Amino acid sequence: EGQPVSAWNLVQNQPTNMWPTRQPNATDRMKEMVGLEVEEQNLLDEIDDFATCSKTTRLYGFLTTVSLGTFLSVMSTFFIINPRIFSVLYTAGNIVALSSTAFLVGPMSQLRNMFSPHRAAATIVYILLMGTTLYSALVLHKTGLTLISVSFQSLALAWYCLSYIPYGRRIVKTLCGLMFS
Repeated sequence: EGQPVSAWNLVQNQPTNMWPTRQPNATDRMKEMVGLEVEEQNLLDEIDDFATCSKTTRLYGFLTTVSLGTFLSVMSTFFIINPRIFSVLYTAGNIVALSSTAFLVGPMSQLRNMFSPHRAAATIVYILLMGTTLYSALVLHKTGLTLISVSFQSLALAWYCLSYIPYGRRIVKTLCGLMFS
């Protein structure tokens, strides 16, 4: 238990714990002293515990990451002529800004929200389009395809964000229906 994962352990089929456990803290030692059972936490639990920072710290984390994400996305427009730099900055800005809400609700809660049934399709399409943008710029070196991918990535981000606004998607669908009918 608590044994680090190594190639040797895997070769010898020894049981390993893929998620290392945390070291006991003072609260855990006190619980043991009075006979209470101490719950084991894995890395995912510790990541979620990180989000239990004070409200002020979480707000600063949110504001910092959303500002950095916005800054990267805006800075990317100065490099629109170079699709590699543009796509990396734009996509990195999107990822940083998207991850900023993890400071407000916690990383595991953020992932659960992102992949909830009514939001999972938008999340998957958005992630795939970020990958397509990077692939078309960094591997294929196709400027036109990169710009098309970025455009669809932006639309997917907007659709994803609308899922957090009550009736947001329904309103946009209705407006688009009225505009194109």
